[in-house]
Formats: sequence, structure tokens, C-alpha cells
Amino acid sequence: MPSDAQASLIEVPQTAAPTRRTTSKGIGAGDIVLVDKKGRRFHALVTELQQLETGRFELALRPLDSRVSYRIASVREVVEVWRRAGRPAA
Repeated sequence: MPSDAQASLIEVPQTAAPTRRTTSKGIGAGDIVLVDKKGRRFHALVTELQQLETGRFELALRPLDSRVSYRIASVREVVEVWRRAGRPAA
């Protein structure tokens, strides 16, 4: 008779740290973002950050994969952000 518990192949900590919610202040033009839009995850370059009349922020995107057709995402759909590094002053 099979047991209800499935054996794990790798050790995964049970108490994972909660993910921080991404805000519009942490995202800017030139950043690379991982977006989860309707279950599909893709990487994209942020070209512009727009504030709607409702006060919410919307990202204008350029997907890094040419097969992705999404060009707009909300801040809530952003999973991770990689910020563009500033150049040091010479």
C-alpha cells in the first residue's frame, strides 16, 4: 500500500523566508525583471514606468525572449528585479 508522504530527493528548508513585495520604488527603466503573467514567466527589460490615473504603476516591457508578446505588466506581476548597476564617477 503506498504511503501518503512522498520521499524528497533534495533537502528543502520548511521555513522559507517570506518574499518581499515589489514596489514601484524598487523598479526603474533599464532594470531586468522576471514577470509572472497569467502563469507564464519570462524575463524582460523595463523601458518605462507609468503611473495610471488610479495611482497604480504599470511597466512598459521589452521581453528578452522573442516568443513572448506581452509588452505591459503591473508591479504586482513582477517576481524578481535585477537593477542596472550605476557607473562609478571617474
